[in-house]
Amino acid sequence: MDPRRLTILLVAALAVLVTPATAAAAQTYSDTISGYEYAFTSTDGKFAGKASGMLPGSWNADVHHTPLCLSCTPTATITGGSFSLATTHNGFPALVSGAFVGGKVRVTNVGSNCSNQAFAINGILDNVGWWSSGGGSGTFIATLTHYRHSVFGSCVTYGASVKGKLSLTF
Repeated sequence: MDPRRLTILLVAALAVLVTPATAAAAQTYSDTISGYEYAFTSTDGKFAGKASGMLPGSWNADVHHTPLCLSCTPTATITGGSFSLATTHNGFPALVSGAFVGGKVRVTNVGSNCSNQAFAINGILDNVGWWSSGGGSGTFIATLTHYRHSVFGSCVTYGASVKGKLSLTF
């Protein structure tokens, strides 16, 4: 083979090998979420449920926030936490994960006379992606309802549901 032709062929092959691949365009996935709060304190709420939409599957969220005091400050700031969604991607099981990095938890109904309480959760997600390798972002926007009933004069929370929307871009 001609040395010039071989040199051109080698330079072309080398250029293909060292040229960085263009990043895939980020995609936004939207889902409707529903589920339950399975544990809570004045500074933490843990939720799990089902997502339906572009990434259907089971999700779990742990939302850390400043103290939520019904009688003093009706809004808490989200300070951290984690989010995960078990779904399928191209026909294979996949996990999407992310971290809460901000947002608010706002009391929308304090539950006077032991009625149900309602909270608006507006969470901001970061580091969203497949298998905890994310550079994406998202929002977790939901209404949390604490179901309550008076039992022998004491107000008892006996269950809690959450419904809302999830938007993930990665």
